[in-house]
Amino acid sequence: MDSLNNKVVIITGASSGIGKAAAHEFAKQGARVVLVARRADILSDVKKELVQYGREILSVPADISNEEDLQNLVQTVIQTFGVVDVLVNNAGVSMGGDFCEHDANDLKKMVEINLYAPMRLTQLILPLMLARKQGHIINVTSVAGIVLSPGQTAYASTRSGLTAFSHALRREVAGSGVRVSIILPGWTKTQMLEKMDLEKMRDAKLLNPFTTLDDPQVPARAIVDAALHNRKQVLLGGIQVRVGDLMTRLSPIRITDWFYRVLMNKEKLIAVMKDLG
Repeated sequence: MDSLNNKVVIITGASSGIGKAAAHEFAKQGARVVLVARRADILSDVKKELVQYGREILSVPADISNEEDLQNLVQTVIQTFGVVDVLVNNAGVSMGGDFCEHDANDLKKMVEINLYAPMRLTQLILPLMLARKQGHIINVTSVAGIVLSPGQTAYASTRSGLTAFSHALRREVAGSGVRVSIILPGWTKTQMLEKMDLEKMRDAKLLNPFTTLDDPQVPARAIVDAALHNRKQVLLGGIQVRVGDLMTRLSPIRITDWFYRVLMNKEKLIAVMKDLG
């Protein structure tokens, strides 16, 4: 994609954090941005912030785990703009701690928002892109889906699922003109990180001199860069994440299991991850 000027970009989870930052970055590039989140009042505030870029901004309050809301979102965008050029599946919720202690309703909600919703929204929009032989699906997951740490069992499962979906879908639509990218942020200064005690994170060895705490603008710019240059996968989070990724992919399973059992304190990990819930 040579330019994002006048392209129609849908961003879920656009009311704060990475989604809000991505909305700013796309608008700066001249895109027409569709803001999606549950709270209409906050979306309205974000829309006012984007007016400075002189592009048409549409806000659509929606619960993306609700089928009726998803149908209304797609219908509203098509009625307004006629096309969808880029879909950024960014919305997500977190849950950490002891897997057996997770509330059943919270567990279901996380699976619906982190995994089912982006799959279903893609299913609704992809045929429109295939008919035009152009479009870009960008899924924002997390390094938690590849590092697979204790204390994030449920959350990591949804992120791994979205990662697998993204790679499989990219291969399925190859040659159609539709592209698929995946962005994997590391620790990012969003509301999710604000819930956590940094001292407890250091004590659990989650934070060390090699850990990167990114501002939301970092993954937001990576999203825009993926749209412009068709990046298939962007792994963020610094050296610590890359080492963890290599361990997961290249080391025998028993070595990675030993690493978490001996070098990391599993109980402290689970305790600090509980703050995510």
